[in-house]
Amino acid sequence: MTRRSSRARARDWLDLAALLDPLDHFPTPPARDAVAWRHLYGFATAHLVAPTLYAVLAARQRLDWLPAEVRAALAVLHQLNAEHNARLRALLHETTARLNAVGVRPIALKGAIALLSEADPLADPLAGARMLGDLDLWVGDADLPVAIQALRAGGYRLPDNLHPNVWSLPPSHHAPPLLHPSGSGYVELHRHALGARVPAGVLTAAQLTGAAHWLTWRGVQLGVPDLASRLIHNALHQQISDQALASDRRSLRQLFEFARWCAQPEAASLDWAGLLRDLDAVGMGEALRLNLLATQQLFGQPLPAGVRLTPAALAAEGRFWWRLDHPALDRWLGWQGYWRLQARRLANLPRRLVTPAWYPMKWHQLKRAWLGGRNPGG
Repeated sequence: MTRRSSRARARDWLDLAALLDPLDHFPTPPARDAVAWRHLYGFATAHLVAPTLYAVLAARQRLDWLPAEVRAALAVLHQLNAEHNARLRALLHETTARLNAVGVRPIALKGAIALLSEADPLADPLAGARMLGDLDLWVGDADLPVAIQALRAGGYRLPDNLHPNVWSLPPSHHAPPLLHPSGSGYVELHRHALGARVPAGVLTAAQLTGAAHWLTWRGVQLGVPDLASRLIHNALHQQISDQALASDRRSLRQLFEFARWCAQPEAASLDWAGLLRDLDAVGMGEALRLNLLATQQLFGQPLPAGVRLTPAALAAEGRFWWRLDHPALDRWLGWQGYWRLQARRLANLPRRLVTPAWYPMKWHQLKRAWLGGRNPGG
């Protein structure tokens, strides 16, 4: 098989974004042969938007744009993902009921928000199409202990790959994941909306609870962050927590979700200048600007009124496309990032060595890796 050109890498981004575009700026199919369509299918799968691609094209009656084999593969992924999300929706309901029983009203974060939309194609053709790994629920620092106790009392437990000593580690922005007794999925209970890389003053408990939309859903009570909080959480989680800004990587799934929210009529009335001013005060404004700039470049959405780009945001956007056009240098820069990560881990080693809980956890991890690598028949 011949190596694809560097321009094809940028074309995959642009063509897939055009097909997904929430505002449908691109009503004609991209010019791709069968091989290029198969590459696009692989790209959509890698970016966790293949079920969404199927749902969007089905809603717009454009599935005939796809070769038959790609259309069939996307249909299977969409169906499997819908079944997975149905199980997670049941898990979200049960988890919320257990939390409500001890006086805790959680706030849904990230993919959990999508599960609150009932699977009614007429109401939302993308309901059930978002790919999820876990359920993220904010409960706050004060309610976290009682929330953990309530779920553990209901049979929720740590996944097998985690040692019980994780409970002894210094607190993170969320508790260790808890697996449902059925194995159908796991829940991460958050004390803070965002990780340690984001200043504590961003999306505080007062901001989340004060502006949240509180719902009674199938008899349980939970909240959904307001639109401004969802946009900020999406941008900072991707650009700062997941280090997209530092690594020039980006998640098309997250950017598509961000673009969908920006396309809502309510987004036009947001005080974007005020949001950026508040984020700039804590050094986080570039994350939101870069998400807005990426949304403009990929989905054709104009920048909201009041948004002024900075040289840093323009440079970061330029680096992303430049690295797509120079795959050899992109691989070299990727290795540099890998070794920087190892250096940071090495710098953390002294702290880990004086943490008693670290030793049994590390032994547990190494033992599982060794047993997992053995050939049972050998």
